[in-house]
Amino acid sequence: MADENGRTRQMWHLLEPLHAVLYYAPEVFAEAGALGYDTAERWPSYFAWRAAPLGTPDAAEVTAAFHGFSPRMVAEHVPVGWDVAGPDKLLEARVRAVGEAYRAVLGGETANGPELAQAAALARRAAEAADTEGRPLAAANAALPWPEEPHCTLWHAATVLREHRGDGICSRSQTPVSTRWSPS
Repeated sequence: MADENGRTRQMWHLLEPLHAVLYYAPEVFAEAGALGYDTAERWPSYFAWRAAPLGTPDAAEVTAAFHGFSPRMVAEHVPVGWDVAGPDKLLEARVRAVGEAYRAVLGGETANGPELAQAAALARRAAEAADTEGRPLAAANAALPWPEEPHCTLWHAATVLREHRGDGICSRSQTPVSTRWSPS
């Protein structure tokens, strides 16, 4: 178990910086503002960005899928979020914003260079090999079309794998403590 927890933490350290650009980069806040979200804080757009692959889930569904957020906090942002922008607009905008953020950090030459393209291809293979059964956020992201630009492909793969890891933690936390019980 300790070894598995160590691998889980290691995956978090590898994937979270690649994925979390979606929630913190100035380019993403600019895109959220252009869509009409209040960007004084990150939560109004956070729930919309992250839930968009699921369609237009209600607050209860988002609370269940995200596992760990206050239901009251989710309910404050989720219904309003879908009134601002629908999932199709959000999905297009998030790839565009993340692409701009990666280019700003990496520079255009690196973002579209052969080394990053190779890393993106390997990350994509890993994401496509991930078993998404029981992992709704990973499955929803995996079902989306793959971006064409290598740096966006890398982000998308990191997102699928990050949500796969997160969904796995959520499902593990629901595992019964005792194995003595069995249905009659």
